[in-house]
Amino acid sequence: MKNRKTLLLMLALAVSVTVFAGGCDKLKKEPQTEKVTEAPTEKPTEAPTEKPTEKPTEKPTEAPTEPPTESETQPKVLTPAEEKAQETQFDQIRIMYAKDDVNVREQPDTSSQENIFYSYYQGDQLTVVGETPNWYVVDVDDYEVNGYMSKQFVSDTEVAPKTDEEREQVIAQELAGATNPSGSEDSQTGTVAANAEPTPSADTSAADAQYNVQTYAESYPVYATTGANLRSAPAQDSEIIKTVPSGSQLTAIGYTDKWYKVDMDGTVGYVNMNLFATEPQQ
Repeated sequence: MKNRKTLLLMLALAVSVTVFAGGCDKLKKEPQTEKVTEAPTEKPTEAPTEKPTEKPTEKPTEAPTEPPTESETQPKVLTPAEEKAQETQFDQIRIMYAKDDVNVREQPDTSSQENIFYSYYQGDQLTVVGETPNWYVVDVDDYEVNGYMSKQFVSDTEVAPKTDEEREQVIAQELAGATNPSGSEDSQTGTVAANAEPTPSADTSAADAQYNVQTYAESYPVYATTGANLRSAPAQDSEIIKTVPSGSQLTAIGYTDKWYKVDMDGTVGYVNMNLFATEPQQ
């Protein structure tokens, strides 16, 4: 009996030891829970925000203001020799027109009245054959040499002739000395205003020879259609001898291009044909 108790006790102890040993072993074999090492969360690298490069505002470059050239302001003054040295001839003639009553000169020079040999009236057609910087070279009918006319009084397009009223105004200005108070050559037409008392021309032979004045076989009356001037030569810049009232009757005794040679109460001179008619005005 005692041995049985001892045996049972030893058996129970053995079982306890086994159980204990198994539990310990179980405890040994359970893996330890390791803390998962998380990969460090890297803060995403943001691309640096670049401030957009603004195109620099360029101040618009203004074109430099160039002073006007002399040709844009006024003609350059050249001597007659300098003008002729730069003279060129056109390949073809050009038809142009007189802007005003203009003189034709033997030289491109306004310093003398002596080189005037012809005149055109406003609106007259011109045959232009060449030019210098400030003058046109014109072919004048019945003359062997060409003449010069200032460019500022020549037009490429047709120009209307002056009306009777405009011619009366010109005559009135001449008589009053308003066209050119100094009595020197007018810058536009070469007209010399009358500033002194006119004196009759006793001898017209020199003017007749210079301007090739022809004599009528038989004289006849002409009538002033408006106020006019009786001049010492058939040229716009010649001396005014007398004034001719509108409606006056004169005796035509000769002629040259665009001028009558007339006798006015015993005084012989020249008048513009455009201002006279062969019949009295009604």
